[in-house]
Amino acid sequence: MRFSTGAAHSPSRRILLLTSISVLFILGLLYEYQYSYAKGGTVQSFLRKPAPLWNFATGPKSTSKFWPAFAPILGAAAPRCPPPGLNGKATAGNRPKNPPHYNDNLSNLISMSDTDIDSLKRSHDWFISQIRANPPALDYEPQTNGIVTSAGGKYFPPLLVSLRMLRRTGSTLPVEVFLANADEYEPLICDTIFPSLNAKCTVLSTILDDFLLPFTFNKYQLKAFAILFSSFENVLFLDADNFPLHQPEPLFESEPYTNHGMVLWPDYWSSTASPIFPTITGLNESTFINRPTIEAGQILVSKQKHNMTLLLAAYYNAYGEYYYHLLTQGGPGEGDKETFASAALTLGTPFYTVSEPPRPLGQRGDGAAVLQANPIKDSTFLNEPEGTGKHKTAPAFFIHASWPPKLNALRNFRDRRQWGSKEDAIELVGEDIEVVVWGEMVEMACDHYTVFRDWGDKWDIKEDGDEGEKKAVEGGVCGRVKRSFRGMFGWEYGEKEKESPGVRR
Repeated sequence: MRFSTGAAHSPSRRILLLTSISVLFILGLLYEYQYSYAKGGTVQSFLRKPAPLWNFATGPKSTSKFWPAFAPILGAAAPRCPPPGLNGKATAGNRPKNPPHYNDNLSNLISMSDTDIDSLKRSHDWFISQIRANPPALDYEPQTNGIVTSAGGKYFPPLLVSLRMLRRTGSTLPVEVFLANADEYEPLICDTIFPSLNAKCTVLSTILDDFLLPFTFNKYQLKAFAILFSSFENVLFLDADNFPLHQPEPLFESEPYTNHGMVLWPDYWSSTASPIFPTITGLNESTFINRPTIEAGQILVSKQKHNMTLLLAAYYNAYGEYYYHLLTQGGPGEGDKETFASAALTLGTPFYTVSEPPRPLGQRGDGAAVLQANPIKDSTFLNEPEGTGKHKTAPAFFIHASWPPKLNALRNFRDRRQWGSKEDAIELVGEDIEVVVWGEMVEMACDHYTVFRDWGDKWDIKEDGDEGEKKAVEGGVCGRVKRSFRGMFGWEYGEKEKESPGVRR
């Protein structure tokens, strides 16, 4: 058989033909993408990835219909302008309990043209129109309650402390731990240690990678998507360094949660939101001036009642390079913290914000923890007749050890107490909780079976010497945390304290 060697079959012609086909295919995808934005259509048929039925890090392949329905809307509503610039960082004052009504205006530090503001508003409005018209159904097991968190790397040790403290309350709630990607999966932790505490790991990227739209979520963005992809209908989200002082089960069964479906806790600060955010959302500036900012280390939310709130919060977090600055302007704690309340306010969906301000356990600026109040007591006090309860103090329910240094035995080396005096702790939470927490840290560090990637060889850690030389730390992480315990409390761990550490009230 003879083969033609004519120009029609030359390599250059073949390359041109393949290039033309590729361009047409890409144009077709872009047309479908544009159509989904303008007409409410879908790109699911083009963008769904074939995938294996099993992933050894996360188990069986998900059959979720939520992400294939939500991802095209999220992608099509992407802002079509540059992220806002910031002219300096906002400063915030402390917000008192029961403040007067303020008539001030929000200050603006955002650099953004009117054209870009209008563009961002159009994308925002279109997204809301889509989730109002046909909200993607969230996946969850009906009538289930559980705890959700995110961790990985250096946050695994504080999370294990938090899980041990959770189980100390007698709680049996299941826990789902979301990791950003498979690199953060540690088999010993996820396959053995966490399951022994009724906790399991889920790798978020394996869910997102089921779709060709290139979404990658990290850091502050993880919270909203961990809640969305969790299997529970009723979620208590806790940061990895946050734990309850009491069984959290009653929170799901009592006011204010049963009536509002979402409970948020306040931060120390007054709002530093830009007035551009109300312009985009249609809210009044006074809405932000006359309510507290949010400390989002704990969130209690119903996915059934607040499905659209969570979808809009996910939008704000997916495009955090736009909305974090608009909501905080570089002020204290910028990140996901304001996205949940702002989403509910924008949609006009009722929720409950605890009125009791946070309280420091220890000295702020020196590793103090944050105490957050019991929402059941807070609601009860607010509902007392004639406002008699608004000056009462709801007792602490959560400890958020968010201020560095965190509860990682490798990284937290101390010679004095971090959370204030024993007497203050007993007054605030009913026992010397710092002794209890550091006891858990010693147990973890000195247990041969507890090993974190962050710790490396925990029995042979090294640190810089006087002249930059490396020297071994005696006893590794175990010896280090035992020395901290002795320096902080004045006695060796394992010995009986001369005086009672306090009794939980």
